[in-house]
Amino acid sequence: MTRYTQLVLMLCVGVAGTAVEARADCHKVRGSISETSIPSNDQFGRLLGTVTGVLNGASTVFITSPPPKVASYDVFLTTAGDVLIATGAPTRTPVPGEAGEFMSHVELTVVGGFGKYAEATGTMTFDGRSHTGTVPPTADLVYQGTVCGPNVKGGGN
Repeated sequence: MTRYTQLVLMLCVGVAGTAVEARADCHKVRGSISETSIPSNDQFGRLLGTVTGVLNGASTVFITSPPPKVASYDVFLTTAGDVLIATGAPTRTPVPGEAGEFMSHVELTVVGGFGKYAEATGTMTFDGRSHTGTVPPTADLVYQGTVCGPNVKGGGN
């Protein structure tokens, strides 16, 4: 084998090895969130949440654009210190006959984070009820989805 051929083969093996190392592992996430509206300087308000399940810890969300095209910015801080960031498209539908009660649905796109979720991608959904008649307003949601990333290892509960 010529020296040039050996060099090309070594480069091919090195590039293939790097590609395998850079692949993203994907894992299912699921759990629940209890959110409460909190005072803030955010133009459209902010929610603070307690998160159970795979993303066990805390969350905060604020609305980045109002109706008709509502958008949100969602941040999760796990008890392990990892941060997952997503952007969302929330919708609320009034519950007939129940003033201040709404069925809530959010489509989330994972856009990154820190620690385990650095460079993360994926999608999640939230489904549940918003209670705007309570003081302060609250929401009870269930989340599920898939998160992928080079540091996403192990499942979670």
